[in-house]
Amino acid sequence: MKTINFLTSHFLPENTACTNRVVALIKELEKKYKVNLIALTEKGKFQKNNKVSYSDNIDIYYVNQEVYGDKNFVLRAYYEIKYISKLIKIANSTYCDITIATAPYMFMIPLVSFRVKGKKILDIRDLVWEYIAEKNFIKKIIKFSFQTIMKPSIKRFDQVVVTNDREVKLLEENYITKKIDTVYNGISLERYEELIKIDKLNSEKFTVTYIGNIGFAHNLQLLVSVAKELKEINFVIIGDGMELEDIKEYAIKNNIKNVEFTGKLTWNKIKPYYENSTVLYAQLQERLLSAMPSKLYEYASTGLPIIYGGTGQAVSFVNKLEQSVIIKPDNFVELKNILEEIQFKNFKISMKNRALVEENYLREISSKKFTKIVSKYI
Repeated sequence: MKTINFLTSHFLPENTACTNRVVALIKELEKKYKVNLIALTEKGKFQKNNKVSYSDNIDIYYVNQEVYGDKNFVLRAYYEIKYISKLIKIANSTYCDITIATAPYMFMIPLVSFRVKGKKILDIRDLVWEYIAEKNFIKKIIKFSFQTIMKPSIKRFDQVVVTNDREVKLLEENYITKKIDTVYNGISLERYEELIKIDKLNSEKFTVTYIGNIGFAHNLQLLVSVAKELKEINFVIIGDGMELEDIKEYAIKNNIKNVEFTGKLTWNKIKPYYENSTVLYAQLQERLLSAMPSKLYEYASTGLPIIYGGTGQAVSFVNKLEQSVIIKPDNFVELKNILEEIQFKNFKISMKNRALVEENYLREISSKKFTKIVSKYI
């Protein structure tokens, strides 16, 4: 049986979009191959055993990751390089026929490219360096430097996989012109089947729910500021991230009582919040043109109405949905107005939205495509 080394910065028991993607991929890959999954632990949550048997054909090699701050770019870069280097050290001492590296951590790309020998496939979830805002000369230099590093690094991989069409276009125009395939993010069949059991909207109390990461790009202080003005509406923010404490402090300082912060929750605890929501909310800042939040696939599976503040790739998906509204990101007036407008509307569960997800965005289908790609090189 051929062997794959699969390097990732996120894996179980951590609950992230990257984790969900990797789990789906390796479960499909193990049907044909032996998989060595080499992963970082969640920050500060150490694994006692460095090697764990996940199944008959999957072994997990953990690298424990300490807690460090996300806001300081230099510090974050240092730790990313440090821990990815540890993943690579294990990979280089563990036999395989091909290496797969998945990258929300952007330093995974150049480090694996130049330090891991043999056939390599790169799975890019986000072109994060492209999101650096060119507000001043220093940031322009930083962004240009990363682009310069990434060009030869990406070319050294035998195959590149991305998650949406805009990423393909960006890579073809600026980095490489071949060896690119698209494998969409999506939602697992198991989770999809749970969400389609939701049969009604919360009509007792109009409730707006956000589920996901809480960072700069999402600017959830905007949602909390709107909550201050619309006291008759309930707001729920589920998740964790570098901006969570600042936003909670803002809510306390402004005596905003109609926002519930749950922190990070397991799936079993998230589902009841979906069941008690009227509208689901998401936002990404304008500069994140190629990003496609995985949560939108989950949102669509519920059949609930969606408000999305953003531009770019995600808009093309939301435009296909019923009972969904696209507004400009970071726009207080537009968000407040749309909530005032729709809070008395009679929405129904959208069967069309659910069908769109089932036909195009189940992870099990995407994983089969990914496995076919891998099979060309092994």
